[in-house]
Amino acid sequence: MNPIHPALTRLARAAAHQDFAEVEETLHVALRVPAWLRPEHRVGDPKSYMRHILYVDPEDRFVITAITWLPGQASRMHGHHVWCMFGVAEGDLTEEQFGPGLELTRKVVYRAGQLAAHDLDQQGIHRVSNRGISRVVSLHLYGVAADKLTTGINRPYPA
Repeated sequence: MNPIHPALTRLARAAAHQDFAEVEETLHVALRVPAWLRPEHRVGDPKSYMRHILYVDPEDRFVITAITWLPGQASRMHGHHVWCMFGVAEGDLTEEQFGPGLELTRKVVYRAGQLAAHDLDQQGIHRVSNRGISRVVSLHLYGVAADKLTTGINRPYPA
């Protein structure tokens, strides 16, 4: 999966050191100027949101992915087993945040170039969705090894 796109190099370096202030700053830059975003990262799957792996840390500390959301697509309500940071590169993405009793506590729409609330302590519970009429691409970092990407990130809750 290496090499990394040059526009994501600082982001990967910060994630490798778990320097989350630097991750936040460099993620914001990557969202505002998405030079890393290629046409294949905009490809979606009509059945579910589609994850595109952009970079796998060679020491399995984290992965960087682009997720394409077609209109109407949503994640399940979930928390994370690992740290997570994300934001929107293209389009408008809705995040619903839930409290410990699974009550809705906040709903926010992130626009292109914006960072979402991060979950560094694995306490957050949320659902992410594309409620618009056009494709959305978001950029995500997860503190997980590549072989656990599909099973080791989300902690699902009943819908």
